[in-house]
Amino acid sequence: MAEINGIQIDEKKAKRLLQKLVMMEKKNIVSKQDSDSKMVEKIKKMIEEEVECF
Repeated sequence: MAEINGIQIDEKKAKRLLQKLVMMEKKNIVSKQDSDSKMVEKIKKMIEEEVECF
């Protein structure tokens, strides 16, 4: 665990989340299935779910 600005960060979870987000964005760029606002909502949801599990 790392601490940034007094907040503990699980580096493994952060890296895993970042990889998922990059793959999701890459897939959406190719398919253009979701709009930018829809992608923002999906990303927010993924982050919130990961934070709740922590």
